[in-house]
Amino acid sequence: MRTEEEKALHNGLTPFRVQGSRVQLVRAISTYVKNAAGTDDDTLLDITTIRTLDAIRLAWRTRMSQRFPNGGKLTDRRLQQIRSETLDVLYAMERLEWVEDIDTYKNQVTVTRNAQDRTRADVGIPAPVVRGLHILTGTVYLY
Repeated sequence: MRTEEEKALHNGLTPFRVQGSRVQLVRAISTYVKNAAGTDDDTLLDITTIRTLDAIRLAWRTRMSQRFPNGGKLTDRRLQQIRSETLDVLYAMERLEWVEDIDTYKNQVTVTRNAQDRTRADVGIPAPVVRGLHILTGTVYLY
C-alpha cells in the first residue's frame, strides 16, 4: 500500500484512504513535480510548503502596510527600516517553526531601489521553510 501511495505522490496525485464512510487524504500535494527545465523537483510538491510561503508573504505584507501605511520617502534609512522589519517577520516565523535557521539566511534579505521605477523598492526574502515530517523510520537493534 505504501509503495502505491509513494508512486501516486511522485506523479502529482493525492492518495486517499477510505475508513468506513469517511475518505481521508493521506497527504495533500500539488501537481508540481518538475521544474521549468523539466527536471524532477519536489520543492513545491507538499501543499503545506505552498501554504507556508503564502502565510509568510501575507505576514510580510501586513507588517509593511502597518509600519509604512503611506509608503513614506524612499531613502537609505527607509530601506534599512524595511530590511529590519523583514528580518523581524522572519524571526517571528522562525519562533512559530514555519521557517528555520534565519541567522544563516539573514544576509540574503535584500532591499534595493528598482532600476526602472524610482518610486519602488524591491525586497528579496529568503524562506527556508520547515518541511513536514511525513515519513518516520526506525531501526530496532537487538543486543
